[in-house]
Amino acid sequence: MKALVYSDWDQLEVRDVPEPKPKAGEVVVRVAAVGICGSELEGFASRSPRRTPPLVMGHEFCGEIQEVGAGVSGYRPGDRVVVNSVISCGRCPACRDGQSHLCPEREVFGMKRPGGFAELCAVPAATLLPLPEKVSPVEGALVEPLANGVHALSLVAQRLPETVLVIGAGTIGLMALQVAKAMGAFRLVCADTNERRLEVAHSLGAEPVFNPARGDLVAAVREFTRERGADVVIDAVGASVTRRQAVAASRPGGEVVWIGLHEDVTELSGFDVVLGERRISGSYAVTPRDLQAAIGLFAHGKIEVAPWVRPFPLAEGARVFRQLVTAPPEEYIKALLLP
Repeated sequence: MKALVYSDWDQLEVRDVPEPKPKAGEVVVRVAAVGICGSELEGFASRSPRRTPPLVMGHEFCGEIQEVGAGVSGYRPGDRVVVNSVISCGRCPACRDGQSHLCPEREVFGMKRPGGFAELCAVPAATLLPLPEKVSPVEGALVEPLANGVHALSLVAQRLPETVLVIGAGTIGLMALQVAKAMGAFRLVCADTNERRLEVAHSLGAEPVFNPARGDLVAAVREFTRERGADVVIDAVGASVTRRQAVAASRPGGEVVWIGLHEDVTELSGFDVVLGERRISGSYAVTPRDLQAAIGLFAHGKIEVAPWVRPFPLAEGARVFRQLVTAPPEEYIKALLLP
């Protein structure tokens, strides 16, 4: 079969690799579509030890079951499925408490085991969720990033926040924006330094949009909210500066969710957090419940992806990957591969 192989540091190539065979408890999925994640781009560019070549990456994918291994029930060849990117043990306290994404023994597809940048991928049946016919393969490959937005908003205690600010109009930011809209947020605000991305965010319901490179973001949000601040702020960038902006732009008693992972250490004002009773939450990965909710949002037509997502044949994978790393195009934000 064909696969996009991360064959060595700085090297990607489409080549023939052996077809996987399902072990007990596994199925083989014929991949219909797979997303190129920002974490994969950053890991490739920085030679991250979390993804060590040779490796087939890809953790955002959907497809059709081709073969079922021993001991698998409830699935059969031909079933359309989405794959949870996180493989958990199912036995630890985190798994038993519904937090399988925090399992200490978790694995992620495309890191230590082969992922979805291939025609076929062997996956544990426990990672599967049925994909309705009304959800397209392109949407199916976006279920995982949409579920990240679902998970981030699930950490917010306010049920109907008046103003939600999303910092970062990349894939996760745009998904979080649309989840907030579906939740019933009254006003959506988005910030990014890329004007094209701000145009997309505006088309999805953000009004107003701000470019922090052209002015003080916190001051702009304060002015827009009549000095109150945003009820909820989602930082989908993860830089030190955006984390500080997220806290400063939130109202007293507001909630801040950090989902971006661009930088590690961030210095904050403890006074702003304590005296303002602001709550900061970290958001990591997704649960099966988040994935199911994301599938439902797509099935009910609540999420728009056509203006900012572009699918490519797997054969063009190396070229597309390198373009996204070196010179991200203006025509689209998210790239998918179709094996």
